[in-house]
Amino acid sequence: MNAIARRITHPLILLLIATAAFVASCQVDPLTGKTTVNMYSYEDEKRMGDENVQPILAELGGLYPDRAMQEYVDRVGQKVVAAGRTRLKEEAEFPDWDFKFYVVNHSMINAFALPGGHVFVTRGILNRIKDEAELAGLLGHEVTHVFARHSVERMTEVMLMLIPVALLASVEETQGVAVVGMVAVQLLAMKYSRGNEEESDHFGMRFAARAGYDPAGVIGVMQMLNDYTQEHGGGGPEFLATHPDLGNRVKYLTDQLNKEYPDAAQGGYVRNEPEFTTAMVEMRAAQAAYDLADKGDAEMAEAFKLYESGGQQAAVPKYRSALSYYYQAVAREPDHAILHVNVAQAQYYLQEYDAAEDSIGKALRLESGTFWPNFMGGLVAIQRNDNAVAQARLKNALALIPESPVGLFYLAVSFERDNNKPDAAKNYRACYDAMQGEGDLAEKARQKLIELGEPDPKQQ
Repeated sequence: MNAIARRITHPLILLLIATAAFVASCQVDPLTGKTTVNMYSYEDEKRMGDENVQPILAELGGLYPDRAMQEYVDRVGQKVVAAGRTRLKEEAEFPDWDFKFYVVNHSMINAFALPGGHVFVTRGILNRIKDEAELAGLLGHEVTHVFARHSVERMTEVMLMLIPVALLASVEETQGVAVVGMVAVQLLAMKYSRGNEEESDHFGMRFAARAGYDPAGVIGVMQMLNDYTQEHGGGGPEFLATHPDLGNRVKYLTDQLNKEYPDAAQGGYVRNEPEFTTAMVEMRAAQAAYDLADKGDAEMAEAFKLYESGGQQAAVPKYRSALSYYYQAVAREPDHAILHVNVAQAQYYLQEYDAAEDSIGKALRLESGTFWPNFMGGLVAIQRNDNAVAQARLKNALALIPESPVGLFYLAVSFERDNNKPDAAKNYRACYDAMQGEGDLAEKARQKLIELGEPDPKQQ
């Protein structure tokens, strides 16, 4: 019997699933007025989104370090949200959520929304769109997912098919899971249905138009994504991985444009290309540094593969190559903390811990309150036997992502080295629980607990 089968035949889990199916209630789609099945309250939905903002920011490199750009995207997004609220059905009683928009520092071409009103756009996709109308169309699409409650609707469908418990039990210990936790990674990987996507496309156009933007903007975004797919031999961007492209979206959106906005060219709608170009000046200038950092990331990925097959010496040349790219990147953009963290990471794997500490210091001077400088800084301090510094940094990181398994594990290590066995045991157990007892890291935490004289968590 495989792990999935073992999990879903456990009597307690079967009872929980049956209870979930029983309490799932019919609710009104806030946009269409149609009846949908949803087992999550608005309060549940908001809490789920709020709790996973920081883990997802960490998974995607943090916020892009340009406050003006963050504020610009937020202004456009709030216009779209205000327009969208005018389309909500009164009987849905949609709460007055404070929508928040985040520009994340990642090269992948993607945008997505969490339950509760959190909308993320990547540096990669912003560098691919042309004007503010396209940005409004993109944000309108994501805002629709929130208003229509597509995430929790999909989660309800999956829960009632008995799938997520099995998935949760069998998730591999990927780097993302081990750093930010399972729920965040699963939310990132969630796929919407074709109906969800078409609804978001259609209402996204309407919201942008109602906010005063050329309704053709969202068509431009979809055309860009299609062009990207063709340029890369059919391999689509990340946006299409979590937003399945089922059907000709450019065609049906063009049909909608012609039907609903036949006089759009004379309708006084704006595209605001100069405003968008001005907002993007710093980001576009910095892209050369991130192109170098992406090359460094590719070299690090190769180094990890070589390490697995041949050990440290086999990986060293790739670590060195990655470090060279990261040095070039940070020379171009010395005020971007994540680039210094990249340098520190390569130095860490090269076992150059004093140099890594210097790089971490530069990152922390730029961003003392963010996850990656503190998380990576904690790992570096562990290697330098500076347990007090490691504890301070890892506690800062865990304040943002309390269930980071790796963070919990190494915080436990630092306490154990200080002979603080109670706090060591508490954090090893938290690491084990965060991984649901699955994977190599959970097993390491389990063995540490046994060594400390604690009960075997697998037997409890």
